[in-house]
Amino acid sequence: FRGALEVFARRNVQATLFVVAEDLFDARKRVLLRDAVRAGHEIASHSLSHDTLTALASAAKRREIAESRRSLASELGTDVRGFRAPGFHIDRECLELVSEAGYTYDSSMLSSSGLHRPLPGRPLYELPVPAAGPFALPFHPSYSLVLGHWYFRGGLSDFRRRRSPFVLLFHLTDFAEPLPSGRVRGWRQRLYTLSHLSAAHKRARCSALIDLVRQHFAIASTSQLLAKCATGSQTNGDLRPEARPREDHGSAIVRQAGEQR
Repeated sequence: FRGALEVFARRNVQATLFVVAEDLFDARKRVLLRDAVRAGHEIASHSLSHDTLTALASAAKRREIAESRRSLASELGTDVRGFRAPGFHIDRECLELVSEAGYTYDSSMLSSSGLHRPLPGRPLYELPVPAAGPFALPFHPSYSLVLGHWYFRGGLSDFRRRRSPFVLLFHLTDFAEPLPSGRVRGWRQRLYTLSHLSAAHKRARCSALIDLVRQHFAIASTSQLLAKCATGSQTNGDLRPEARPREDHGSAIVRQAGEQR
């Protein structure tokens, strides 16, 4: 976690950290999250316990969505405006509960539809994560660290044509030290946890990806983007961004999920 914060600090990035609220029970993690808030990063909810929401009954869904927001806001002393469902598993009922719980936006969809309102008549925004890269796999850093810089570059080049806000999604594994060999069962888990790469190598690669994004997008915090949406300076009638930032390709939002991919 500190490795991620160090990379963001060096690159002058204010990230949105999607946090599983039960992590607050861990005193060490709670201190790290408070440090992140003091550094200017935004906190969003990644549910209460990281259960798959679409497999839960309505009451359990409501608890995961609403209670996580209350807990994070209370313990960290910050406004919690965003939500992302674990595993990107979201349905209409969950979106309605996200709206009822007072969130400003959801970011649980893998889609190329751009910024939009998923529930007609409600103020909730949907800020989707780019759906796929050149080979129908996501091209966020976790995949690009395995497949290579060219894969991210290709996905980014394709996305730039959409004139939509770009969500750059990091996971903690993208910055972490490799797991000890005794904790890794086989090459699949070694690849999945990125334990075949050193922390220094991953952090350098992630820094390079941020620099590449910055060549084509103006990196902004989620709150900055939504403020522009609220005033109409970043969107047209259907909430898709106008051509404003450098090279007129929209705004980049740097996000980090609290899960281990």
